[in-house]
Amino acid sequence: MVGSAGADEFYNLVVVGPGPSMSGKVRWKAFIKHLCTWWAITLILAVVVFAIVSPDGCPNVGRCSAVHAETNIIYNACAASALGAVLVHELVCLCLTYKSARRAMHIIHNLRDTLIPPALLCATLSVLFIQNVLFAGPTPWYANAMRLGDDNNMDGEPVYTVFYLEWLINVPILLILAGRYALRRPMTEITRPLVVTNVYIILSWAVYFIPSHAGRIVTVVVSFAMYGWCSFDMMRWVFRFRKEHPEAPLTGRPFLTITLIVIFGVYGVVYLCRLFGVLSAVGERMCYTALDFSTKLMVSMAFAGLRSSHYHNMLLDMVVNTNTAFLRSLKKPEPAEQIGRAMS
Repeated sequence: MVGSAGADEFYNLVVVGPGPSMSGKVRWKAFIKHLCTWWAITLILAVVVFAIVSPDGCPNVGRCSAVHAETNIIYNACAASALGAVLVHELVCLCLTYKSARRAMHIIHNLRDTLIPPALLCATLSVLFIQNVLFAGPTPWYANAMRLGDDNNMDGEPVYTVFYLEWLINVPILLILAGRYALRRPMTEITRPLVVTNVYIILSWAVYFIPSHAGRIVTVVVSFAMYGWCSFDMMRWVFRFRKEHPEAPLTGRPFLTITLIVIFGVYGVVYLCRLFGVLSAVGERMCYTALDFSTKLMVSMAFAGLRSSHYHNMLLDMVVNTNTAFLRSLKKPEPAEQIGRAMS
């Protein structure tokens, strides 16, 4: 019947919950365990790579500070203001949703899981908001001085490490939202692309501090090969979801995953333009700021649409598929029946 597919999706998400059937507490503990494992691997690798390349802080290098001073902070201030407004909106929606659902959590199985996507969105917006506030500060302590060697004319220019730190936090969250909660893929399918993505983010940052030209080229090739590997895994999420739900359009749930693959590719183009001197430090910073801002807004709007679609389909299914006998019992008496009752 009309609306039954949408109601099934809503039931799977709210009543059954995403992924394999298990109690809410067990699933929540497994989710936290995965997050801790991913971040532990990322932290260990980041510390090791940082110790190997030993970059100089931007405030300690004259050219780095001078180039940074040329950057106008007005667009970061505007981005921070807009992100603050969106963050407040998401936080209010999350609080109101929790307040309205709290009484039903002990009745509807895994209703608590529906609060995880908006909570993760609030986390990504918070990190990005803090990043743009830092850019508005006077001292670029969050940047390092580029060290390419070979008498490269970009030596000493700023590498904004804070961008890479933000990606190490937010990109895994975006992958979880797209794979786990939009396409309902199991955590086993999410793990590899998430970890590999964080590895190539760290390697792409380290390229700016490798004095050997051959070493830089090899590291860049490895990083983009990892991006291709992750993109292949993400497309497999889409193919498996489409196999399980052949009626689902590509412009629905799979759209977020496909869009993220394209956006990550655009990030790669900006990265290469900066590495080979086509783009200045100021241009790179503006591009990354615009991409970060637009990506988070796109994800926020996508999940707002998914939530609206779930509730709409559920209500439509309830209206269309309601039992006929139940409808007759609710039907108002005809005028003739009312007159007969009045006379009796």
